[in-house]
Amino acid sequence: MLRYWNNLLNTDCTVVDIGPHTVYPIFRVGSSSLLGIADKKYTNEQIVKCKHIDILIRDPKDRFESGLNKYCQQNNLDVKETRELVDQGKLVDRHFAPQYTWLLHLYKYYKGTVTLKPFEDIKKITTVHRNNDNSIKVKNVAVAPQKSFVEVDYQLMDHYNKTIQLGELIKEYRHALS
Repeated sequence: MLRYWNNLLNTDCTVVDIGPHTVYPIFRVGSSSLLGIADKKYTNEQIVKCKHIDILIRDPKDRFESGLNKYCQQNNLDVKETRELVDQGKLVDRHFAPQYTWLLHLYKYYKGTVTLKPFEDIKKITTVHRNNDNSIKVKNVAVAPQKSFVEVDYQLMDHYNKTIQLGELIKEYRHALS
């Protein structure tokens, strides 16, 4: 499955400083809010300057549903029809890509320590809640994710509040998306 995530892995990678926090924003895990209020941004090769990075991890099922709905809203698509394309392996997008793929993206530029934190910890970083657009919030259509989209992300949740070398996490789950 990893070969399908090139659209994510070949984009710019960004890490932000917000006050004393250095955070890696992931789509559908507060990225709009974090990017919007950042005191400083590091992109690609600049990320090596970071001493430590916090990574917020959202409940994988909630994130998949939110991401698929957001993708459909932005592209004026039917959620259930789009889900079928995802199931058939014909569609992938950064909005609902496994969070593990985002860790792979970060690992291209950063080999240091990270701390995975529950999404709720965003409240310790900011009270700002921004959305990519100013449209009226649309109620999500319930769509259960494929096991392959969430399985490794649920395992990542076992690492909440532990500091670990990013490479160790990558190595531990490297076969998850193959």
